[in-house]
Amino acid sequence: MPRPSSAPIFVHSGWRCSSTYVWHRFRAVPEVMAYYEPWHEQLARLTPERIEHERPSTSGLRHPTEGLPYLSEFSGLLRPDGGVHGFETRLALDDYFLPPDQEDPGQAAYVETLIEAARREARTPVLACCRTLGRIGWLRRRFGGTHIVLIRDPVQQWRSFYSLRKRPRPTYFELCQYVILSEAAGGAAGARRLGLTAAKGELFDRIQAVRKRLKRAPARVSFAAFLAVYVLSYAAALPRADLVIDVDRLGGDPEYARTMATAIEVLTGVKLDFGDCRTPEPHAGGVGVDYRKEAVAMIEALDLSAALTAPGPVQTLYRKLVKALPEREAATVWDRMRAAWRERGARLGTVRA
Repeated sequence: MPRPSSAPIFVHSGWRCSSTYVWHRFRAVPEVMAYYEPWHEQLARLTPERIEHERPSTSGLRHPTEGLPYLSEFSGLLRPDGGVHGFETRLALDDYFLPPDQEDPGQAAYVETLIEAARREARTPVLACCRTLGRIGWLRRRFGGTHIVLIRDPVQQWRSFYSLRKRPRPTYFELCQYVILSEAAGGAAGARRLGLTAAKGELFDRIQAVRKRLKRAPARVSFAAFLAVYVLSYAAALPRADLVIDVDRLGGDPEYARTMATAIEVLTGVKLDFGDCRTPEPHAGGVGVDYRKEAVAMIEALDLSAALTAPGPVQTLYRKLVKALPEREAATVWDRMRAAWRERGARLGTVRA
C-alpha cells in the first residue's frame, strides 16, 4: 500500500548523477513540493533575486532549460535579511558522513521546517540532494519516509565533472570531493594517500584552500578522491535505501524505467513518468587516467575490499565498479614484443617511451 502522502521522500545521489532529472519529475506532480538541493551552501544567503537568477539556462550544467527557477520552493522560507530559515552553511558538507545516532538539533529543525512547509499546503515533501548519501541513516532515524538512492557508472560520473572544466583547473564538484575526503573519519587513509589534510574555517575558505593547493594536480588525483568518496558514500547509503535506481539504465531501458516508476508509486503514492529520460552519451576520449589502477589502490588504502564483496545491498556498488573498471585483457605475444621494442628504442633514444 502507498504510504501517506505527507510522509517525506528523500532522493539521495552524488553530483552529476541525474538527480536534477529525477527531482524535476517529482516537481511536475502538483501534489508534490520538491526541494532542489536543500543542503546547498548557497541557501545560507539566498535572496529573491538569487532565486530568480538560478535557472537551468544560466547554470552551465547542461540541464533542460524549461520551467521555474531551481529554488522557487524556498521563496516562502526566506529570512528578511536573506537565507533560508534554519539553514546554516555547515550543513552542506560538515559531517557529510553523519552517524545515525549523533544529535544535531539545528539540522533536525531545518529539515522539519521544509517538511512542515509542504504539509501546510497538503503536498508531499520531496528533498532531493547530492550531499546526503552519507547521512541517510541519520535522516531515516529521525524522519522516516522513503529513501531513494541514485547510482551511476563512476567513471562516467567523474568524467561529467571533468568535462565541465573551462580551463585546466578542478571544477567545484571535484573540489568538494577533496573537502569531503579530507574531513571524513572513514577516509583518513585515502586522504593520506593523496596528501590531503583537512583545512579550517568556513566551507568557502576550505574549498578555496584545496583549489589553491590542488589546482594543478593531475587528473588521476581528482579521480582517486572522487572514487574514495563514491565508495564510502554508497557503502553507507545502499543498506538504508528503500529503492536504488541505476540511472545508466533509466534512460536506456524503457521497461526498467516503468518498473522504477511503479516502485516509487507503491512506496510513496506518487506517480512519476520517466518516459522522456535519455541516458547521456558516454564521454569519449582519454584523459590520462588508469581508472582501474587508481580505484584498486584507493579501495585497498581504505581497506574496503572485503566489505565490497560481501553479500547484501553493497553488491549493487560492487557490480557498478566491476562493470565500469573491467580487467585488462591479457597481453598477446605481439603486444609484449612491441613493448620490448619500444623499451629498447627508448634506451637507445630512437623512439619515444
